[in-house]
Amino acid sequence: MKVSAGLSSVLLMAGVAALGAGCSHGADDDAGEDGAEIVAGASGAPKLCAAVRGNGHYIVTHFASLARIVEHYGVVDGIAGGSSGSLTAFVYDSVLSNPAVSRCGGAKRCDDAARAARVALALKSVEGYGLAVASSEEGVAIGNLVGVAAKLKQEVDARGIAALASTDAARAAAQLKEVLEIPEVRGLVNPEVFAMLRDTARLAYNVKEIHTSIATLGAFSVDDNRLFFRPGVLGWDSLALLFGRVADFYAGYGAADRDAQSAWLDACAEASVGKEWAEAAALPMPSGGTCGEAFGKLASDYRAAARAGGAPPRRLEETIGAPSALRKVVSTSVLEGEAVASYEQARAAYLSGEHASGDVPFDVSFDDVKFGYWGAAEDLAALAADGAGFGDLKTRKMTPLGDATWREILTASPAEPGLSRFVELPDGRISAGGWSDLAPTLVLKNLGCERVVYVTREGDESGFATKIAKHLGMTEAEWQKLYDLGDARSSYNVSLEEADAVWCTNWNSFGDLQQREMAADSWRAPLETREGFAGIRALAPYANTTPRTGKVGCTPGVSGGATYPR
Repeated sequence: MKVSAGLSSVLLMAGVAALGAGCSHGADDDAGEDGAEIVAGASGAPKLCAAVRGNGHYIVTHFASLARIVEHYGVVDGIAGGSSGSLTAFVYDSVLSNPAVSRCGGAKRCDDAARAARVALALKSVEGYGLAVASSEEGVAIGNLVGVAAKLKQEVDARGIAALASTDAARAAAQLKEVLEIPEVRGLVNPEVFAMLRDTARLAYNVKEIHTSIATLGAFSVDDNRLFFRPGVLGWDSLALLFGRVADFYAGYGAADRDAQSAWLDACAEASVGKEWAEAAALPMPSGGTCGEAFGKLASDYRAAARAGGAPPRRLEETIGAPSALRKVVSTSVLEGEAVASYEQARAAYLSGEHASGDVPFDVSFDDVKFGYWGAAEDLAALAADGAGFGDLKTRKMTPLGDATWREILTASPAEPGLSRFVELPDGRISAGGWSDLAPTLVLKNLGCERVVYVTREGDESGFATKIAKHLGMTEAEWQKLYDLGDARSSYNVSLEEADAVWCTNWNSFGDLQQREMAADSWRAPLETREGFAGIRALAPYANTTPRTGKVGCTPGVSGGATYPR
């Protein structure tokens, strides 16, 4: 897995929401001050929920999958995820908060099928958003981070910075600073990296660490524990700002042309049902041109106005538990108790340069590693109560993180080790990234969801996640209780069993640059349906359903033979 494409897709994903931003300026008795849609009854038990497996740079697959689910089974009104799944939840929440997806013709409330068509089209558009703003500075960040990351690596290799650090640290630092100030990436570089380059006492050590951070960018490998302490090259505060700008647009805030975008959805949504983005974009607009061209103008016009206005994104300051049409929880792993002091000591040792290679001394008990969740207070109380009575280790490790702002959430959950060091939370605890609950069906069941669809890929649990957990003190017995698909009682297997349906993609079979191919695979993925899904009222039959895929990671009890990481 490579984050170069990963971040490209993560930011590109955030762009999909932009198309859903259109909303009417007309009176709306279900809209908030700035047009946010609050669907009546949304605070009740969700009827259809999506448990989304985080997947880093393959996030485009989330939107293709959700679009197809929404088209066939209606709008998802509950969601859970971590890592890149937190970004998916943020974007999806913003789409649903927009009156344009619920009001047809500017005023009339859409019926279920029409609303689903509008939401689905918003989700599909991820494939076209980056192109729409490609000529802007933000467009480079959103659509060309693959090239940016590759250029960083090529530049540091061409200049021989790693070797130069051993003989002339000052020159190596100057060369590295030039690389990090290329226009395509300068605004996204983590300020901690520049601070390390100013630290003359440990310059050679710092240059090598920064070089390693660039060379392993998005590799999602855990050779040692240094990635827990090493600053990531890209800053998540800056990345969150980009997500927030996009979210403002598709929630209908600020410079969004609500009338124009509402008209775009009126013209294109229902005709796009059953079509992937490329086909939907080619549909003719009654006013002339295509749906793709009209969307491109809406997106680029908004971007220009938003940059010119310079107002900070409002969506980032809203909380995850604010009233909306969507119930949601977002997860991350959390260090508590003695693990906090242990991490602080280990980070000080890392920064001192005393441990130039291999593991940094870091003694932590897995008992002090919790699985944290952000959400509305009543939702977190439901998770803690475990009313469904699962009692598995994952559920027992639950800890509430409160009703935080999206800014706090998006600078922590997707900031996985390797992309970022661990992140200090406002309450003094420490986020270790959103790898902890990649099969979040159980939390949705505890929220009272009537039916849960698990959006995932075939395969055993992520080796990246299990290796991190091992470095944080997880024993082999704890691995078996959490992740072993060969153990019917493991949290992973129980999570599969409790899903009413599994959207079983194959996204891991594609390369980083095959974004269109992996989106197409996710659009057509088999849906493994269980007894609990049988009574759902479908808007339209989905042909590729089966009671059993027989695939590892999708069908309970089917194991790929994964073992405790060594």
